[in-house]
Amino acid sequence: MNQPQVKLGEKPQITTTLEEIFTTEAGTVYQCDKRNRLLVDFAGAVTILKVETFLRLKKAVDSIDLGNMATNPLRCSDYELITVCGCDKLYVLTVSEIFAFRELLGGAKFTLQLNSMLHECLSAQAV
Repeated sequence: MNQPQVKLGEKPQITTTLEEIFTTEAGTVYQCDKRNRLLVDFAGAVTILKVETFLRLKKAVDSIDLGNMATNPLRCSDYELITVCGCDKLYVLTVSEIFAFRELLGGAKFTLQLNSMLHECLSAQAV
């Protein structure tokens, strides 16, 4: 059995294969099958989420009224604070960032749903 050689004082590197689910100019969503997690790379930070937490985050982002934020003259409406249970990250986003985040999360969810449907169809044909 081949064990990686680690020198004293060095940390061993564990490599995990991540599959890119969806990418926009604003970020990328990756899937880790080994840990059943999604990694959201957005706004300069990577957040690791369970699938259920990812779906709650998408729902929270989709529920934001961008039209109201854009037309409201009050300074407090320039930013939105977004957090969900199970997520360590607090997102503080502007209207344009929310729009980009919504696009990223929506595309990733669509890709996951499409992949799931294809997998079900192929599994049904194999039986």
